[in-house]
Amino acid sequence: GWGADAVIVQGGEGGGHTGPLATTLLLPQVVDAVDIPVIAAGGFFDGRGLVAALAYGACGIAMGTRFLLTSDSPVPDDVKKLYLAARETVVTTKVDGVPHRVLRTPFVASLERSRLLRAVANGARFRRLSGLSWAELIREGRRMRRGRELTWAQVLQAANTPVLLRAAMVDGRADLGVMASGQVVGVIGDLPSCRELIERIMAEAETALARLPAR
Repeated sequence: GWGADAVIVQGGEGGGHTGPLATTLLLPQVVDAVDIPVIAAGGFFDGRGLVAALAYGACGIAMGTRFLLTSDSPVPDDVKKLYLAARETVVTTKVDGVPHRVLRTPFVASLERSRLLRAVANGARFRRLSGLSWAELIREGRRMRRGRELTWAQVLQAANTPVLLRAAMVDGRADLGVMASGQVVGVIGDLPSCRELIERIMAEAETALARLPAR
């Protein structure tokens, strides 16, 4: 009804803003509910996952963490090394007031303290980065509060997200920012090019499909 040509469905395994429902439960419900192409996201990293998504009725998969960890990704190399070494993620509401799946780091633990002061400071930094005036920022906050039914504390915290993501993912300061990540980070151990990754996934998918008749 909004004029969308397709919809991406991300289950709770995915990185960034997330929810409690697993992809395997959310995906088939959305496939049954809409008549436009559905792209599955959250927990995908190989050809077997692609085949599973197609079996659920999706037309393809979207991969955030897997494409982030490629040689073509513009993310700083030192940050990529932290991802490759990581084995777990955590869902926290301390970044911007809503559930956010990120790498578990000392900095994320520190967000438990002084959240209000940090959010105010990041709000000021976001205003400078975006070029918005304080009046425009307040008007946008009011729209967020009405449209998403957020408290003013959550609206204030929302300024954390672009600032903290930029610190780690652009500036390479993992000690001063957060790193959104899907749970698949624990099973990724290399940095192929995007071309190599896609070719690998397609070959794995063909192999998985070829095995199905025998079973």
